[in-house]
Amino acid sequence: MDAEFREYDPFRDSEAARVLLNAVFTSAAVSPEGWARWTAQDFTAPVAIVDGQIVGAIPLFRRSYRVAPGAEVTAWVENRVGVAEPLRDQGLGSGMQAAAKQFLQGRGDVLLVYRGAERTKGYRFYEKNGLYDVSYPLAATIEPANEAAPGTRWVTQDEFLAHSALWHDIFTACYGRFGGYPARHPGYLRDIIGTVTWQEAMRQEFSYAVVEDGGRAAGYMVLGLRKDVFQVMELAVLGGSVELARRLLAAARGRGGPVRCYATHGCLLAAAVRRLGAKLPPRENGAMMLMVHVLDIASTGRKVWRDVSALRDVEVRVWTPEREGVIHSVAAPKRALAIELKEHMLARLLMRRLDVARAVAEERVTLCGDEPGDAEALSDALDPCHWVYHPIDYL
Repeated sequence: MDAEFREYDPFRDSEAARVLLNAVFTSAAVSPEGWARWTAQDFTAPVAIVDGQIVGAIPLFRRSYRVAPGAEVTAWVENRVGVAEPLRDQGLGSGMQAAAKQFLQGRGDVLLVYRGAERTKGYRFYEKNGLYDVSYPLAATIEPANEAAPGTRWVTQDEFLAHSALWHDIFTACYGRFGGYPARHPGYLRDIIGTVTWQEAMRQEFSYAVVEDGGRAAGYMVLGLRKDVFQVMELAVLGGSVELARRLLAAARGRGGPVRCYATHGCLLAAAVRRLGAKLPPRENGAMMLMVHVLDIASTGRKVWRDVSALRDVEVRVWTPEREGVIHSVAAPKRALAIELKEHMLARLLMRRLDVARAVAEERVTLCGDEPGDAEALSDALDPCHWVYHPIDYL
């Protein structure tokens, strides 16, 4: 099949791309007005063209993404892969992925996608195209129950959004040591709640709960409802208090239906879910994968590297069987050091999700040109960071 792959042109491709994606994703259709607003800024897409017609598209949204405290990268987030039904499984999706990696050079650091169902063809498509898992939020289900939730109250959207700056401060205090989410600003919740994603494509009915401690607001929860399923879209409390988080979750389970809550290892919600008597499920039963492909090794490395005195005069590069690049460049290096690893490990390394010293000890990673103490210094420079996932961030 003779297909052309190129970047989306808003002046000639807008309606054709929207109609195609609506036909593929009928439960997440977007109106012409919604599409215009959705794609007005920080948007692009690879498209596939056969016989002069758009038959494939992958919407991409640019976001500043927090990898770790003090480390943010420019991520292009894949929303969905749409290919016309008669032409599926003929390489169009992979062709679009390859095109995106080309035209995004110099415009971003990583490709990122939120994905589930590891044993499916859809998941394998992303893996085949060089996107690799860096985090596994697990979807716990909290069954409905009438349980005491002292200090909590439900508020209107207007009342909730009127205190956006306060919620931003609480979020920062709760999750400041984590990575794995878009960079936040005081108006973030107002902006994301009003997006076409949540108001149209994946329309949610939002409810808002506040928990107080000592007479002052100490936490909040945004609860979504779609197709009779409740989901904790975001929850944050001062001090990372498990008890305050438990109260908010107790208020949610009192709404009369099961509540889905995503939790990652070591995060607040994992402990709060367990305190309510629920269990985190096995990965095959509802995990979300955050998958990453590194577009620009040098740019990403520069943004995530922490200054470490032992490596200050050392040029550090990475090598994989597919490519290589410098992640720590110095004007007059005294020596050079290479981290040798596979592509899937590269994604984890540069997303600060890999302990280099441990990986070297386990021979999952090798070093070339190293001296005693280098593995430990690299672990410090690329200090692994816990990630946390909030469903409200989905695009």
